[in-house]
Amino acid sequence: MKFLKFEFLDLAEWLTVKDSLYEEDEEGNKTLISEVTAIHEIGFICLATNEEGECIDLSTKYAVDMLCEEIEWLAPFVVYPKPCGIHIFAGWAEAYKDEFCAINPDSPYCIIPEVDDVV
Repeated sequence: MKFLKFEFLDLAEWLTVKDSLYEEDEEGNKTLISEVTAIHEIGFICLATNEEGECIDLSTKYAVDMLCEEIEWLAPFVVYPKPCGIHIFAGWAEAYKDEFCAINPDSPYCIIPEVDDVV
C-alpha cells in the first residue's frame, strides 16, 4: 500500500478514471476495487494568492490523493509535489516523504545533514 498523489487534465478525465476504480455488485452497489483503500478528491489547487488571501492562480488540473497499490495504468497520472502540502492521510506523512525522496533524492526535504554539519 502506498500514499500516491494524482493529477488529471481536468474533472472530466478524473471522472472517467474514477468510474474504473469501482466495481458493482449484483444489487448495483459500488465499492472500491481491492487495490484502492481510500480516495480523497482535492480538486483544483490554488497555486498563488494575493495579499487578501484570494486565489489568483487556480490550477486547471484536478488533484486526487489515494491510498492504493501501484496500478500500472494510473502511473501516467502520478505526481510528486513537495511533502507537507494541501492534504495528508493521517499517519501517512512519513510514507509519502519516503516515496517523494526516492523520486527526488536531491530535494531539500530529503537531504539529512551530516552530524558534523549540525551546529
